[in-house]
Amino acid sequence: MVLGVDIGGSHISVAIIDEKVPEKVQNIYTMKISHKASLDLIIDSWIGVMELAIDNLGNKRLNGIGIAIPGPFDYEKGIFPDKGEGKFEMLNNLSLKDCIVKKLNLQPSVSVRFYNDAACFGIGETWVGELVSYHKTIAITLGTGLGATFLRDGVPVVEGKGVPLHGELYHLPFGDDIADKSFSTMWFQKRYKELTNSEIKGVKELIGGTNDTVIITQIFKEFSENLATFLSPWLRDFEAEAIVIGGNISNAWAFFIEGLSLTLNKLGITIPIYKSTLKENSALLGAARLIDNDFFSKL
Repeated sequence: MVLGVDIGGSHISVAIIDEKVPEKVQNIYTMKISHKASLDLIIDSWIGVMELAIDNLGNKRLNGIGIAIPGPFDYEKGIFPDKGEGKFEMLNNLSLKDCIVKKLNLQPSVSVRFYNDAACFGIGETWVGELVSYHKTIAITLGTGLGATFLRDGVPVVEGKGVPLHGELYHLPFGDDIADKSFSTMWFQKRYKELTNSEIKGVKELIGGTNDTVIITQIFKEFSENLATFLSPWLRDFEAEAIVIGGNISNAWAFFIEGLSLTLNKLGITIPIYKSTLKENSALLGAARLIDNDFFSKL
């Protein structure tokens, strides 16, 4: 058995996963904890959730702990770099790997491995999700930011034909800024304010309230056409066979998929576009996959 862990700016989730039957994700334990909390509270919370999962393994052996976590992070050493202010600034220079091994009293045979959270989403989708049957794929997450992973046979690709720097898209220019500003919650907030002079917390509020349907239609039309325009050259150059979309904004699938598909078709891209059915489980599964030595050696 392995633990798949997903750490974000406001939560930690831990899943018990059988490597031989990964599609049947077992117990999931989640706790909300802000990245702005104190060092001790963050670490104690993270360790506590992992400990709870381990306690519920029963007589089954723990083979390893795979952790999906956003950058910047030294994934090889398991250390938060000294990056000044920002997410998890309380943990600068801390070895998360050493903390986990020590506080959970793990044996040397139990692997603890880390990888980028967006990449783990893609790994999970190619392992047991929507992208299993494809050779070259792209997985993206749309939420507080734009996450992306280019994959070849289920392994993230960070260089080569059609692959942007580090295999990521958020930092690339689009419009008057970077892509992260156009394909995330902040864009919906900004565009809604421009059109109505009112504020929303996010996409859920936009589609779930009593907002003007004309405004909603216009916003999603712009979003879907912009997303297609931005993605098309990368889909084409990488020769992607399919794409999967996850993240909180994917919950508004019905509002943008038609516009996205139509615009991509006009641009000559006719590959399948999938909505993630694994959702949050994708990153947990991708993290768990890190414990497979054969797979990990390819990263």
